[in-house]
Amino acid sequence: MDLTETVAAEVERRLDVRLDRSTSATGAWAESAGHRTDRGTWVRVTSRGTGWIQPQSWVGAEAASVISGVPKPGWVQSATWRDPDGTTVWRAEEMELVGESVIATGGATLAADPGLPDAWWAELRAALTALGGFTTFRVSGRQELITRRISQVLGEDVHQIDTTVTDWTTSHGDLHWGNLTGPRLVILDWTDWGLAPRGNDAACLWATALAVPAVADRVLAEFAADLDTRSGRIARLWVTCNLLRLAATRADAHPLAEPARKAAGELIIDLS
Repeated sequence: MDLTETVAAEVERRLDVRLDRSTSATGAWAESAGHRTDRGTWVRVTSRGTGWIQPQSWVGAEAASVISGVPKPGWVQSATWRDPDGTTVWRAEEMELVGESVIATGGATLAADPGLPDAWWAELRAALTALGGFTTFRVSGRQELITRRISQVLGEDVHQIDTTVTDWTTSHGDLHWGNLTGPRLVILDWTDWGLAPRGNDAACLWATALAVPAVADRVLAEFAADLDTRSGRIARLWVTCNLLRLAATRADAHPLAEPARKAAGELIIDLS
């Protein structure tokens, strides 16, 4: 997503900042644009059609500012406005600038083992434990959506499986390798956080590492206490179905299609 000069000028006016155009970065799924500012912060800009605004995700980063014990950018301020033609709504959020690089610089998925130290994995486990203990009314993964997506992608293969989730916990909701930094851990992009199946974040991290089996196996080992539960297996099946759906239309998801299909088949057996 690239900002036009008109939109960039509106961002600067509403937040009273100057954007450094040379530092543009696009979200992993090309849904946002980000820039450094003249006061050492970061501004993330997103847009939606007026009929497609979801209040929960629209204010996710702002709502996440109350979460403690999790390494994430501090929230500063937000601004929302509608285009003069009335068809598009824009939101700009100013946040603490994170100096560390994201682990997957080209999107959400891993192409090679980043060689993360044991301390990084320990900090991630502690962060997700702290997040899981936070009470919220926000919902990241609805039961209806989980059941529908699995059925849409796998069809007859899952009709005999009960995909009802019985163990829910607070989740980041989009924990892929483009939303994590290293070697110092910071968790980025809090748009979709809320309640989800236990193990959902680890499941997303595992699935987006499937093209690098050593890292995918490391995720399974680090988060076995969550991923080996029934809810954790349902979360993994849901995420693999999301990847299979993406692989049909996005080139960056193609390398995950075959391992995701294989993993989904094994999970169906485990859940039967």
